[in-house]
Formats: sequence, C-alpha cells, structure tokens
Amino acid sequence: MIERPRGTRDFEPDEMESRKWLEDRLRKKAENFGYREVLTPTFEHIELFLERSGPSIVEEIYSFEDKGGRELALRPEFTASVMRMYSESLRGEPKPLKLFYFGPAFRYERPQSGRYREFWHFGTELIGADTPRADAENIALAYQCMKDLGLDDINLRISNLQILEDYLKKYDLSRDEREELYHMIDKEETDKIEEKFDLDEEFFDLLDLPFEEVSSFVGESSSYEHLKEVMKHLSYYDIERSDYMIDLSTVRGLDYYSGVVFEIDAERLGAQKQICGGGDYNLGDIFDIDISSKGFAIGFDRLHLALEREDKLFDKEREGCYIIPIGEKNISYSYEVLSKLRENNLKADIDLKDRSIGKAIGFADKAGFKYSIIIGEEEVKNEEIALKDMESGEQESVEKEEIIGAI
Repeated sequence: MIERPRGTRDFEPDEMESRKWLEDRLRKKAENFGYREVLTPTFEHIELFLERSGPSIVEEIYSFEDKGGRELALRPEFTASVMRMYSESLRGEPKPLKLFYFGPAFRYERPQSGRYREFWHFGTELIGADTPRADAENIALAYQCMKDLGLDDINLRISNLQILEDYLKKYDLSRDEREELYHMIDKEETDKIEEKFDLDEEFFDLLDLPFEEVSSFVGESSSYEHLKEVMKHLSYYDIERSDYMIDLSTVRGLDYYSGVVFEIDAERLGAQKQICGGGDYNLGDIFDIDISSKGFAIGFDRLHLALEREDKLFDKEREGCYIIPIGEKNISYSYEVLSKLRENNLKADIDLKDRSIGKAIGFADKAGFKYSIIIGEEEVKNEEIALKDMESGEQESVEKEEIIGAI
C-alpha cells in the first residue's frame, strides 16, 4: 500500500472548509490594512537561501538538482523569495509597498505536533518605511488577526534587537559571534551562553528586566526611544500596555532580523506554541539594495490547531439544495431547476444514483444541505417543486419561477 510521505497531510472536505474559512479571514484583514497579495515559485535557486543562512541550511531544506544541472530548493519560507521578487520587478513601485502571501513551504525536520515537513504560511512584507509607526502597524496587523479570530489564550512579546546590539558593543563581539549568541538566547540555552561567552551578570539581568528599568542599563538611547514610540503608536490601534510584554530575550532565530521584533504564542499548544513571529529585517544586501523591510509570518497550521483547541473554528451551517428526481420522466425538468439554481450562484446538486426518496433525503441530510427539492409528476405538471427544509422537516410547494426567492 502506498502511503503519503512522512511529514505531510491529507485534508478532507470538512477540514478544507475550515482552512478556507480561516484563509479568507486572514486575507480580508490584510486587505483591510492596504496589503496586496503576491505569490512566488514553490522552488528557487538554492543560492537565495545559502546567501543568508549559510551551507548548514542544506541539512534543513529540500534541495535537488534539475535535469539542466541547476541546484534548486523548495522554499523553506517566503521572505527571501518576496525580496527576490521585489529586487527583480517591484523596485519602481511607490513606497511603502505592502504585500501579503499564502502558500506551502517545506523543511526537512522531525515531524511532531504542529510541525510538519510541508506546512503553510500566511505572512506580510512592508517595504520602504523605517519608522516606529510602520513597526507598530506591522505588530498591530498580526495581533488583530489573532484577536479578530477570537483567540484568547495568546501572549504578544516585543523587543528591539538594536538595544542588545548597543549594549553588546562593549564586548567587541564579531557579527558571527553575535548571531550565535542570539540563536542561543532564542533557544534559551543559558548554560551554553555562559560556556561560550564571557558576559557579565548585567547582560542576563538586562534580558529579564521590565521595560521601565531598561534605560538604567542602556540609557535613553535612540533604540530605546524608538521602542517607546512603537509602544505609543500601538495604543492608537487599541493595543494597550497590558496586552503585551516587552521582552528583550525575544530575538527571533533568523540571522536577518535587525530592529523591532515580536512573537505571538498560543499557550494551549504546549512546546510548539509560537504561531506568529516577525519584525524588522535586512535582506537587501543579497540583492545590492538598501531598503527598510519588515513583516511577519503566521504558522497557518498551528493557528488552525490553536483555534481548534479554543473551540473557535467556524460552525458550519447548512447550505444549498439537493434535487431528487422521482422517475425518469422528470429528469429533464429537474435539470432545468438545477441549472436555474447554479446560474444564480447557489450551491446545488442532484441525485446521480437513482435512490429512493428516503435514501436520497438521508444523503442530503448527512451531506449538510439546507433543502431537498423533490420533483415528481405533480411538480412537473404544475411547474412547481416540493421544497423540504432539512432542519425543520417542513415541506411546501413552490412555483418554479419563485424558487430563488423561496430559498
């Protein structure tokens, strides 16, 4: 028996309906903020990902050589691809440029709850606006996506990497050393940090300090003031101080982040609780361009699971009509009714198995149709239909020309 590949999933009709519902809600929210949708290729030249992440990423991605000898990779995320698109064809667009995307990405890793080898990302990129207002909007859009879906048990954490950069200047660490340090902070590997780096106790205190006390370590620096401005502008989106925490240990695990960053966790997901992350990043040097960029990515699969855990997925309602012809002589008339419904953009189906009325109605009920339409000799003779409400069980005769209004 041939089974699906490890780390992938099949989505059956009911789950696809809930996923499409969620996808539509996220799309509308992004469009509400002025973003426009883009889509990049499923595979890219592998150099796009090696440029920033180095050769070690080859172990984490699906890479292959095509028949022309080109080294390609399935995209592990979208940001690099979108910036490649910007560099290639969108540089001349008015700024700021607001883009969003939705689609599958791929990583070769051990599958576990909420983590798959094929997964879906919904995300945004805001290109060409390097202000606290832009940082605040980036965070606000992500947070409102969660709250508008009804999620309650979430935590928003915000930081500014530049505050840590300013503090670490006294240690004279190389770029590679700082990136390694941030990876360890992201993984909460305190023991490894102490073994690898000669940092004083003040540094670890800084990571744990309430924001109000950070200035005592770093002073009223520009990075500190920038974060204060972001916080002020968040209040304009009705995101109050009690809705988030300033956490300087939130550094994100990717090397290209450079300024304000944030993460959103869904606590009911346990170890794999992060459902959204993003912030200010720099990928322009890969394409020899200097431009501010910021964005976020939502782990669509984890978000779907979080909504399920909080019982916040949509309640499917009955919809559409199921037509049940009684006897061969009434088939033509039944298809006239079917065509009329579909021409008016109404969901409609017809019995294809010549079932008895009882079995056909049972199927319509199980399939979630709102109405059954029964068509026999009397209905054809009188140019009517018998319209049965599948919830109440009530049945009435409706003239053929009045069908659309009746349902």
